[in-house]
Amino acid sequence: MLIWLASPAQFYLTGEVLGIHGDKLQNVSISAHSSGLVSKTNQSGDFQILSHVQDDTLTFAVDGYETYTTAVHSTGFLLVTLRMNTFASDGEERRLVSRIRLMGGAVGIAGGGTAISGSGDSAIGGAARGSVDSAGVGLLISAKSVPVGTEARWWKLGAGAGFSGRVENPFVPQAATVSLTGSVGRESYSTIRRFLNMGSPVPADAVKIEELLNYFNFSYEEPGGKDQFHLSSQVITCPWNVAHRLVALRVSARKVDIGSRPPCNLVLLVDASGSMDMPNKLPLIKSGIRLLADNLRDIDTISVVEFGRQVRVLFAGMPGTEKTRILRAVEGIRADGPSPGLAGVKLAYEVARQQFIRGGNNRVILLTDGDVSMDPPAQEQDLEELIEQQEQGGIWFTCGGLGMKSVKDSRLPRLVEIGRGNFAYLDDEKTVEQLLAGELDPRLGCVAENVTISAEFNPALVREYRLIGYDNKRKVLEDTAAGLVSARAGSSNSQLVLFEVIPKKDTTGADTLARVTVSYCMPGQGAVRTMGYDCMNDVVFFDRAEADWRKAICLAMFGMKLQQSGYLGQVGWMDIEKMAKRLFTGNNYLDDEYISLIDRAKRIYEKRGD
Repeated sequence: MLIWLASPAQFYLTGEVLGIHGDKLQNVSISAHSSGLVSKTNQSGDFQILSHVQDDTLTFAVDGYETYTTAVHSTGFLLVTLRMNTFASDGEERRLVSRIRLMGGAVGIAGGGTAISGSGDSAIGGAARGSVDSAGVGLLISAKSVPVGTEARWWKLGAGAGFSGRVENPFVPQAATVSLTGSVGRESYSTIRRFLNMGSPVPADAVKIEELLNYFNFSYEEPGGKDQFHLSSQVITCPWNVAHRLVALRVSARKVDIGSRPPCNLVLLVDASGSMDMPNKLPLIKSGIRLLADNLRDIDTISVVEFGRQVRVLFAGMPGTEKTRILRAVEGIRADGPSPGLAGVKLAYEVARQQFIRGGNNRVILLTDGDVSMDPPAQEQDLEELIEQQEQGGIWFTCGGLGMKSVKDSRLPRLVEIGRGNFAYLDDEKTVEQLLAGELDPRLGCVAENVTISAEFNPALVREYRLIGYDNKRKVLEDTAAGLVSARAGSSNSQLVLFEVIPKKDTTGADTLARVTVSYCMPGQGAVRTMGYDCMNDVVFFDRAEADWRKAICLAMFGMKLQQSGYLGQVGWMDIEKMAKRLFTGNNYLDDEYISLIDRAKRIYEKRGD
């Protein structure tokens, strides 16, 4: 990823170099053509090169692998897969596969010969077809041939993945009413974690504070009566500006009653190969499983099997009430190595049989970025017979394809048809949520449509305010609920929103700080419904605020600091670290990791003088 730095005309070229089986290559020499400087990849196969030009050309070389030269563009995070010299026969032109991964832009295949297709890029159980067909028996990722000398081919990674010029929301007059979508993702946290773990600054455009807040949001408040939503708020003194106030708002959607549904035995089979280490793949699984976990019952069981560098059962038969343990285990999955998918499929079915519930909903759910076929081809029928046999035994087969845009050459829909399950492209967090939660009950994915949240602040109490997060809202004053993109709220969805307020001395005796309105439609209905909520002007000192709100504010400060926000004042990394250590005490599986990320960010940015 090319990262714009504060100092003039300096850029970071960052990326990763892999072998064709997903192994991370260290000590690869990388020559920058603009300067002639040579860098090397670290032990994790990562590289970060300081450049004075936005667009450069890099040459990659290491013993035993073919040398490769490619252009680097100003919006890309470069993922290069080098091919071993021994793969080229006598007289054959040297070739390799190069994948340019835009952390939210596009992916391309450059170079000649046999290239890995956009539907997957790692070999399950062996190598990509056309390279080492004799490398072993097992499931393979589908590969396509690209003629020698063709230009790079590009396609989108998925909606919402790109970084654009960020405009931090400004303060606006109290007379303005701001609206925001009633649904947000959580992907930004994974992107931030990846850059910091690489030892690199995080692009400001990649930091989405609203997604940080909701990644760590485990609070939920059940709506009362027949209400579709429950709203609560707290007005808190602002830790970075004593003259300001923070308005913290929580919006919780109704939880669907699925008590009449049969118990579920769900086995998630997660592809954890090296090719899944992309923003639109494994991180989406980690974010998207939250809706499923929130709605599991004590009669449901869930198991997780991963296949990558190793094939193993993370846990089996976990009761649905163990939400934290389930999420902690999934969060710990790391993408690395080849893809021994055949062993993973067999193990998943073995676990499903062990946990089988008579009269229940028994399913194996494969989450992968590639196609499944057999090598040698004669064994393809065996896979179909295995799935058919398990279906007849009451275990259905569902699959989600991550980073896949076409099933024209894919066998996955055929396998799903045999297994009487469902197939879906998974290109964002919401599609992952809908697939996984839909296996429990199709109603869970949507309890309300076209959801928007609007806030109108009282001019008697508020001089100005700004929405924290939801950046790139260049026309904040013109935002209206009618102009927002449609959003769905899933069962038990909980959303956190923060506003920073410049208060005004009250001369009227008003007690309502803001009027909040949630607009929505019931699923499948066009009539717009509204729900109002009054946020009272009861100010609480930060140290006495609810623990969840203090954590949210600390996360917002972390995000603002990464963005180098001008609103944070003189708050330093040490201040944020001290606050986090007081608040994030290890009760949640993400707490320790968050504190470690602050420490990494502190060292990275302080070294730069930020």
